[in-house]
Amino acid sequence: MINELINSINEMLVEKFPNTKIYTSKLEKEIVRPSFFIRYVTSRQADLNRNSYMNTITMKIIYFGPLDELMNVDLIAQNEVWDAMREIFSDGYIKVLGRTAKIRKLRGRAKMSEIHLKLKIDLAQDRNFNAPQSPKAGTFNFKI
Repeated sequence: MINELINSINEMLVEKFPNTKIYTSKLEKEIVRPSFFIRYVTSRQADLNRNSYMNTITMKIIYFGPLDELMNVDLIAQNEVWDAMREIFSDGYIKVLGRTAKIRKLRGRAKMSEIHLKLKIDLAQDRNFNAPQSPKAGTFNFKI
């Protein structure tokens, strides 16, 4: 489910920033700027009932803004990207494999030449049981 969530976030970013490179697995030594990096941070599971559980997943999106010749970032442009990133996730939901995951918390901050956006996402999931099948009746006899 983590990879599907990363792919969904990736698609949302690509829609808003079509010409910006997005890293999803590993950062290269020399990153291309501007670019995004999506990474899984943590998850925890809480039982809802016998058949389902709530998976709370924390994801982080890092934006690497372009640098000028003095290796400084344009803070005004960086703020515009921050606003656009918040807008992408402002409806509070992410579609994952035909389901909807709830964005419970969205936090962000600027850190040097980067923007860090942290998402806490709740996704209810069904359990997969390996229980043996109950015997089924072969025929029914009705007397009316």
